[in-house]
Amino acid sequence: MTTVLVNIPEKDKQFFLSVLQKFKFKSTVLTDSQKEEIAMARWIEDGLNSKDVSIEKLNKYFRKNGVDC
Repeated sequence: MTTVLVNIPEKDKQFFLSVLQKFKFKSTVLTDSQKEEIAMARWIEDGLNSKDVSIEKLNKYFRKNGVDC
């Protein structure tokens, strides 16, 4: 099985969900919290693969989201 993430405009959301349902594809709409977690995971992965890690950027994100640094 393959997973595909697609960004669609809010006004077209119902159309795409109905098409997916018609073809019996399973679909899940991500919450804002889930999107933030994905972004954080990407930043961490990029940081592990790079020597240039912006501590200030991570601390700013954590503070914004209620994590005390």
